[in-house]
This record gives sequence, structure tokens and C-alpha cells, in this order.
Amino acid sequence: MQIKRLLLMALSAVALQSAARDKIDLSPLAWDITLDPQAQWANDKLFTPPVTMASLPVNLPTGGWQLLDHPQKTGVHLPATVEGEMWGWNGQTYGVTGNYVGVSWFRTQVDVPANWQGKRIALQFDAVRFRAEIFVNRQLVGYDLVNSTPFEVDITPYAKVGHKNEVAVRITDPNGNFNWKDSQCYAWGAYLTNPSHGFGGITGRVHLVATDNTFIRDMFVENTPAASTVKVHIAAEGVKQATPLKLELRERGSNKVVWSRQEQMDGSEKTLTLSLPQAKLWSVEEPNLYELTAKLGNDELTQRFGFRWFEVRDVKGDRQFYLNGKRITLITAISWSFWPDNGITPSRELAYKQVRDAKQLGMNMLNFHRTIGNTDVLNAADELGLLYFEEPGGNQYPANKFDDGTAYTQFYFNYRNEKLARMIRRDRSHPSLIIYNLHNERGASPQAEDRRQMQMAHRLDPSRILTYNSCNGKNPEGLPDDHFKLHLMPGDTTFHNIGWWDNHHAGGPGVYHDYIYKGKNDYLRFSDNKGEIVYWGEEGAIGTPPRLQLIRDEILRSGRTNNWEAADYLAWYDAYDNFLRTRGFSKAFPCVDSLTRQMGNVAYYYQGRVMENVHISNTVDAYAINGWESMKLENHSGVVDNYRNLKGDAQLIARYNRPLYLSVKLTHKVLAVGDTTTTDVYIVNRKDIHGPAMLQLTARDAQGKVLARMKKRVKVSGGVVYGENLMTGWKVRIPCAGYVSIEAQLQQHGRTAATGDDKIYAVAMNATGIDGVCAVADTTGVLAAYLDAQGVKTVNYHRGRPQADLMIVGAFEPTQFGSGYSDILEWVYSGHTLVIVDNPVRWADLLCDKEVMDYRGEKALGRSWYGGNFFCRSHPIFEGLPTDCVFNWEYQCFAAYNRRRIGLRDMSGEVLVGCVSDHRKEVYSALSEIPAGRGRILITTLDIPACLKGTEAYTKKVDLDGMNESMNTFNTQGMNKADAVGRQLLLNMLRYASQHKQ
Repeated sequence: MQIKRLLLMALSAVALQSAARDKIDLSPLAWDITLDPQAQWANDKLFTPPVTMASLPVNLPTGGWQLLDHPQKTGVHLPATVEGEMWGWNGQTYGVTGNYVGVSWFRTQVDVPANWQGKRIALQFDAVRFRAEIFVNRQLVGYDLVNSTPFEVDITPYAKVGHKNEVAVRITDPNGNFNWKDSQCYAWGAYLTNPSHGFGGITGRVHLVATDNTFIRDMFVENTPAASTVKVHIAAEGVKQATPLKLELRERGSNKVVWSRQEQMDGSEKTLTLSLPQAKLWSVEEPNLYELTAKLGNDELTQRFGFRWFEVRDVKGDRQFYLNGKRITLITAISWSFWPDNGITPSRELAYKQVRDAKQLGMNMLNFHRTIGNTDVLNAADELGLLYFEEPGGNQYPANKFDDGTAYTQFYFNYRNEKLARMIRRDRSHPSLIIYNLHNERGASPQAEDRRQMQMAHRLDPSRILTYNSCNGKNPEGLPDDHFKLHLMPGDTTFHNIGWWDNHHAGGPGVYHDYIYKGKNDYLRFSDNKGEIVYWGEEGAIGTPPRLQLIRDEILRSGRTNNWEAADYLAWYDAYDNFLRTRGFSKAFPCVDSLTRQMGNVAYYYQGRVMENVHISNTVDAYAINGWESMKLENHSGVVDNYRNLKGDAQLIARYNRPLYLSVKLTHKVLAVGDTTTTDVYIVNRKDIHGPAMLQLTARDAQGKVLARMKKRVKVSGGVVYGENLMTGWKVRIPCAGYVSIEAQLQQHGRTAATGDDKIYAVAMNATGIDGVCAVADTTGVLAAYLDAQGVKTVNYHRGRPQADLMIVGAFEPTQFGSGYSDILEWVYSGHTLVIVDNPVRWADLLCDKEVMDYRGEKALGRSWYGGNFFCRSHPIFEGLPTDCVFNWEYQCFAAYNRRRIGLRDMSGEVLVGCVSDHRKEVYSALSEIPAGRGRILITTLDIPACLKGTEAYTKKVDLDGMNESMNTFNTQGMNKADAVGRQLLLNMLRYASQHKQ
């Protein structure tokens, strides 16, 4: 019995020693939140690390600690923010008015185990925002304001071992944004602070950790050009003498040790080389992970990593990205890191959902954009196979203050350098992370301080690409330029200002249009700049609504109705749902989700086709969608909503990111029957298909009938030629209406090696059935000329009662007197139809004055990342045109951002085309039928005049956001082939008018 007792004691001692590093997660504990709006903070002196605690002021709760006995919120789990738990604390919930600025307290109780006696005890915070003053048992023990980064507080002297301990964190949220901008520093008294999202709280998990006094502080696994070899950097504290260090390597999820080594740690730092020739490399397709465990004395720390190498290679004068020796083209999107509930930090489930979303779209990278990244997201990317590009966010500072010598400038530089350093130390072992970038759209060239910051960052992690700027503007190709191109390459301390070409064109055109592809080497995002990495760093913002129905269902399921977005999403859903049910659209769109998903498809189709352009170019190395997630009042160009729901059908993007397919490119996707389109064919080829092959093209109508065929012998290069033209110039005349498919097959060695296809929509121009005489009120003469050419009988209208069977109004100014306005209405009341296709707002005002139309104002539809969409339902005016649909590429003549885009608040008419804009919680009319006496009025804001006479070329100066660049891509000529849809809609409206005379 004595032997058994001694054995048990020995085993207990071993267990205690092996558990020398103990950890308690404080995040799932019940936390209280107490607002302290009377607290003084605005003129505080601010401190950057390292901080001497004895020199700090002790800021207690206003009125004493008893304030915390009356919290506004209890039972909160971390991460948490005031905005996530108490949005609208002031009684205001609209927009950003429910935000809280000032001091709040987060408090919990934790039992510190008795067996921690003699241990070093620390509180480890993953992140807070903005400033945290930490109290343990009502004593100030820590201070930090390097927001959204990890830090640690040694509480050994203050912790009561074997007892319950109170942890209270005084959070100061001084400022912040609810948009994408990080270029404007925010004031805190006399200080300028690093801009970040305006959520205040404990924004990461919190752990209580006990170790011996000798412990491992950090372990960095640095990748090397020999992908199966890494450098291991270990930092330790409390090493007084040579201490045994044991290293063991395992595949993730396995207990089998595949490599081990015994060393001695005789100082605070040690670097050694780990080589595993049989290592399974980490890649996007095969994200193999390893876990390296270091044991120093009684302490133990495990670091997860992957064997891999990411680099730039020069291949016959073409600079290209390579991962593990294989060329890779990066397809990414910019994420501002907004999230549901707390606003700034994802749940683990959402972090994984984000990565799965990107992979479902066929993308291989995402960007932490204008904000620091999140470790849960990086963990998901490591495990599932997705690359990441990271910015610290808010790294900018006014260029004219760099050398002013003030303490405030030094404070800012100390702050931003500490934030960057913490980010790199935290994230540098993640195999998914491949590029650091310090600024987004920085307008100023780098100064000496910027170079020092880059050198500091590169010393902390020399294994990754580091760039100064990702920017818009006139970036010179093939020429040195510090502002646009300054960068450091892996393992190279030399500053380079050429070889890296990153350019932004944030704004999109609103919809895919036929000038996206005009011919070989003449298409959007083509580049022949082989001497540099070509990165289209922000592209094609087309705003669409979120998946409102899915979000509503999740909010109601979770009961989280008081977070920063919930009320807005619920009201937004209700507005769309009410419109569909009460205005005759429920057959076309049975639920809100059927509408919003189709709207998402507008952006998805555009992005997929431009990604296709990138792939066929074979020179472009990276492409970034603007953007990734949308939130309630910004960034509606996100391809997912804030709950990480895909906003459209994934296949619309994923099909163009496949590793092997034939790219069928058409110069005209929308045209009239009898018109001709030109077909070019490329191969996207990351599967090394090579050698002679037979290319076959087939044109088929919607019933599968073959309209035309052709064959051509081609030769495929393969290798690192990932995009290649196979043929150009097959002209196809379209003899029938509706959808026509152009199908391509590549035959090689008796089998089909690759396929591809594209669609055309052909309109049968039909002016029949427009009976009687049409009065035309149009000072331009364009309407009359077109209708005359179509065989419609017209008479010009000037004033008085129309002497016609129907009437169309174009550029004609209606007035109370002298224009015949009253006569026109009397004519309508007697049983005629008036069609209004221009000047709709003025007409709506006058019709409202006469109480013919319950009109409550107009709304200019958003463009770019705000966005706006049109949709229609079945009606005779859509004969021969797509119906019960959202306006996508078929309706490019109306949906494009260079066209008139206005919605009318029509509360009384029968809406035939609805429209929405950005985050407005209402639906407008773009085409309504309004009963008037025995007659009716058709009024539309759709830009029918532009379908007849074209539009003016966009001549405004391109702004800094690149919004206008997409406006220069359109075919602005009159009688553009794609305008056939608009012209036919005009004819249909007139036919409908002529057939409904009383």
C-alpha cells in the first residue's frame, strides 16, 4: 500500500510538472458591462508601451466602485463590445447614432487555483478597442491602447491564489469609423490616433495563464526557399542557466513524432534549422499542417505551421507568383473586417464560413483591408487552404507632420510601429499569410520614417513580401516609383521601386456590358506589362443588397435583436417583403431572398467575366474584388453580406476560376436578330494541357438546334502559359430571338480535353401592332425619327389637345400654362394612353399636383459600392424580352452606371419595374402604369432616350477612388447593339398603349 501511495504521489508530481503552463479561458465566463458616461477621458495623457505602471493615473469608476454594482448588461461572453450589446443606449438606433463614445467597464470573477501558488500569473488579451486599463481586485495592474493587438499583463503580485478574483477592464472608446476609410487620423485631445472601426470593448478572448518563472515567450517558424526546411526562432524569459530544450514535430491531428531534437537554451533567444525532406507541403489545394512543440524546463508551447514557400520568379522576362515552385494567379477580395453582433470580431463559425465562401467562389486569397487581421480567420485559412494579404490598417500620418519634432508625432510613430510589430509577431507563423502591405491608397511618397518602419517589419519577418502602398492613380508601367512600388522581397533587405505594379479602379460599371471584351488584347484588365508583378488591387465595385431573408432568420433564431445592425436589417427586410406582396411582384419573386440573390448575381456575373479576362491575359498576376463583405450602411459591393452569406450563385464566379476551361469571348452578347457577333476562344490552362488539338465551335438556339459550326486545328502551349488565345474572328449571324449558346470543345487524343460556352440574347425587333397615329412631344427629334424608321405613324405635338390615338413624351417641358399639359390630361381621361420616357421627375411632380399620381419624391440610385438594381415582372410590355427577373447583362442598356438611374416613390400606380438603392429601406418604381379616368399613363425613368441617341462620353476628372474609370469603359454611341432591348421596350410600350384605347 505504501508503494502504491508513493507511486501515486510521484505520478501526481509528474502531472503537475507537465501541466506547468496552465490556462483558464475567461471568455465564456459571465461578464458585466457598465457604462460610465460621466467619466473624464477626452484630455487624458496617453502612453505607448512600455508603460511604467507607477506613473499612471488611477481612473476609478465615476462615484466609486459601487457604480459597477448596477451594470446595464450582465451575462455577456467575450468577445463583446458596447455596440454589440447596447446599440441605441441613448435611445437612437438609426444609422450610426446608436454608437457609444466614452468609458465603459467590463467585469467578471475568476477562481485562481490554489496549485498556482509560486507561479507567474498573467492575463493575456487577444485584443481590445481602444484603450484598456486593467484592474485586478480593484488595483490597477495594466494599461494598453495599441488596439486590436495581443498584449499581456503580469498580475502575479495582485492575484489571490485559491480565491475568487475580480477582473475589471476600463475601456475607453474615443472615436472610430463605420465605413471603409482609414486615411484620416482621429483626434483624442491633442493626440492623433490610429483610425479603426468604432466599436469599444474587449474584442478578443482573454486567458489567465500560469507558468514557471522560466517560460517560452514566443516561437516563430520561418519558411525558407527550400520549402521542406524552416527556421525555428524561440524567445524565452527567465533563463538563468543552460536549460534543456526539447523539440518535437507532428503532423496536425497525429500523435506520431516525425522529427525531434534535444537542445540547450542558454539565453533569451535561439534559432535552429528544421529540415523534413518528406514534408507534406502546405498549399491551397492541400493545406497540410504541422505542430511543433517546444519544451523548456517545465514549460511547453506548441506552434502550428505549414511547410511552403511563396515567391516571385522571372520567367523569360515575365515576373510571376509561385507557391511551392508552381505558378499561381491570385484571385482575392478586400475585406474591411466588419462582422455581425459585436461588429469587429467573428465567431469561430463565421471565420470558417468566410474561408469556405471564398473557396466556393474558386478564389485562392482574401485581404485584410485597411484593418488588422483576425487570428480565427487565419486559423481557418490555414486549415482549409486560403491565402491572405494583410494590412495593419490606419498606418497613415499627415506627411507634413513627419518631422515636426513634437511629442505627439513621436507618440503616433511609437504607436503605429508597436501595432505593426505585434501584428507580425502574432501572424508570422501562419502559412496562409503571404504578403504584408503598410498603406492602402496612401497619397504621399515614403519618407525616412516609413523606410525605417518597413525595415523593422522585415527584420521581424524576412520571409514575406512587404509593400509600402497599394494604390490608385497614375502608376507608371516599367518605371521606378517609390510612391507606388516601394517593396521588400523575401530574404532581401534591398528596397525596390520597380517590378511591383499595383493599381486600383474601385468603381464598377453597374453590370457586365459588351465593351468589357472588344477583341484580342482589347479587353478590360488586359495587361502586357510582363516586367512587373501586375496586381489589379481593387476592382469593379457593384453594390447589391444583402441576403436580407437569411439575415432576418438568423437574427430571430439567435434572439440578437439589439446588436448594432439588427434593427436595420429587420426594417430593410420588411420594406422589400411588403413591396413584393402588395405591389404585384410575389409571382416573379416568391420571397425576398429570390429577389436579393438575383441582384447579387448582377455583380457575380460581372466579376466572373473580368476574372476570366485576367486569366486569359497570362500576364496579370493578381486581381482583387472591391469588396468582400458588405455591412448595413457601406460597402454594398461586397460579394458576401456581413453574415457571410454568398450574395449570389457561387457558380457564376467559380466557373471562371476553374483550372481548365475554354474561354468563349463574344464582342456582342446582346443584339438584334440578324446582327452579327464575333467569337474569340482562349484556353485557361493550369493543368498543363499541351500540344496539337482540334477546336470545335457550335452555335445553338434555346431548343438546341444547331445554327452554325466551325473547326480549327490549334496548338496549346501548356506549362506556365496559363492563358492563351486559340482562335479569333469567328463571325456568327444570329437568325432567331432569345438565348443562343456558343459552345466550344477542345479535342485531343480522342477525348474532350476542355470545354466552354457563352450566351447571347437576341431581340426580334417588332414594331407591328402599333395602330393609329402617335403624337410625339420631343424637342430633340430623336423619338420621331426612330419611330418613323420603324413604320410608326407619327405627328409632332406642340400644344393643345393631341390629335392622335396615343402619345409619347420625350424631351418636352410640361408647364401649367402654354405647354398643353391640361389638354393632354383631359385627352388621357377620355380613354387614351400617354407614354412618358423622358423628364420623368418633372412629369411626376405635375401629376402629383393634379392628384393623378401619389408621388412622394425621387431617389437617384446608388453607384459603385452603394449600388442600385432594377427588376421587372410579367406584363405585355415585356413581350420578347426577359421578364420576372433582375436586370442583368441582358438589360445592360438600363442597368449600367452611365445611364439615367432614378427611382420614383410611386404609391398609387401599378409598378412594372421596381428598383432599389444602397441601404434604403424602400422600393421605388422605374416604370409604372397609372390609371387616369378612362385612360392611363406609362411613366418610366429607364433611360430609353439613351438607347436611341447614345450618351455623352464621360469627361469628368477621374477621382481618387477610381470610381470614374469604369465610366470610361462604355460604348456611348447611339444605336449601340446592346440598346436593342431598350428600343424594343419602347416599341412594346407603344403597342400596349395603342391596344388599350377606350
